Amino acid sequence: MTEPDGTPIPGRVQAPVYALAFCYGNIMPMAAVVVPLWALELTSSPLLIGLVVASRQFLVVTLSIYGGALLDRAAPQKVILALAAVAAASFALFPALPFVWAAVFLQMISGFAETTNWIGAQALFGRVLKGRPVYAGRLTAAARTGGFIGPFLVGLVWQYSGPTGAFLLLAGWVMAGAAAALFLPRVEAPDESDRPGRRAAGVMPRLSDYTSAFRMLALPAVALVVMATLMRQTGTGIQSSFYGVWLKEIGFEAGTIGFLIGISSLAAAFAALAVGKLSRRFADHWLLIAAVIAAIAAIAVTPLLDTMTLLVVAICIRGVGQGLNLSLMMTIAARAVGADLQGRVAALRITFNRLGGALVPLVMGAVAEFAGLENAFYAMGAVGIVAVAALSAWIARSPSFAPGR
Repeated sequence: MTEPDGTPIPGRVQAPVYALAFCYGNIMPMAAVVVPLWALELTSSPLLIGLVVASRQFLVVTLSIYGGALLDRAAPQKVILALAAVAAASFALFPALPFVWAAVFLQMISGFAETTNWIGAQALFGRVLKGRPVYAGRLTAAARTGGFIGPFLVGLVWQYSGPTGAFLLLAGWVMAGAAAALFLPRVEAPDESDRPGRRAAGVMPRLSDYTSAFRMLALPAVALVVMATLMRQTGTGIQSSFYGVWLKEIGFEAGTIGFLIGISSLAAAFAALAVGKLSRRFADHWLLIAAVIAAIAAIAVTPLLDTMTLLVVAICIRGVGQGLNLSLMMTIAARAVGADLQGRVAALRITFNRLGGALVPLVMGAVAEFAGLENAFYAMGAVGIVAVAALSAWIARSPSFAPGR
């Protein structure tokens, strides 16, 4: 992959990366349909439901940097294939173990495995697709197209076949990603740690994985992406936890919930395809700020919406914001570091993303326990908007984001 900047990368090289994104860029919204519903069958406590949902992020927060470093050190294809098997097995075990403790454990394992594979797709974007905005838009569009089909499909399967069919569908979806990985272009590890004599050492966690990742926070572009992704998670955390619970409580079926989450991803897919053109007209950092605000506000107002039409409009606005902000974050982060750090910079963003994903359901569940679920939507949305306003003030004062830099 030695094409100079601006030279088109062949479609046969692009396609497997997009296929990987199609499969692994939407496992979380698919899980956002079935896991809260599964938790609702196991317990009626909002706090325990929040715990089950949040547990998906526990290992991701602590180990995703290790996973990103492993993708940098080893052949990404082999890592992706191994973790796909782990994630698929975990999903298949959910209906066999109908206990809160089992749901927490399986959420942790499957969450780490599928998230690392999503990091792999983003790392390949930086290494194989050169971090270019037009390819970021296409990769995001592929992920969000899968995010439209997947949640809607898994919601329908739950509605007509129950949790067993839904979790088996998730397992099969993960293995479809493994099939796509077989067609990835071969990417040599920068330190050649995938050779037999060094393979065992290469898969072990290293303190340097974490120090090299966190040192990147000194780069203003990386700091911006990390802060934006943490704030963005206030909206995503609402959607992945209590959005479906709220809709079910006001009378919507699982298929409709899946449709609403899915149509958000479809809107994101179309919006992502425009990011290349928008990046030429607006500064990436201000475009990112606007997209994050739209994504948070559109989900926080859900309890105010009393018709299907209004719910569709709001979730599509959220989708547009999500499609733009993900593409922009990938582009800004990939351009800030070298090829040998693409896995780690993607994992650093995911670490803070999923830290928010763990905290928001827990906090929102606690607020709902004492103040009601409707007020919890408003409270989390307000926190996110205030945080983005503070980030905007930092950008405006930082010389690193001055015009012409």
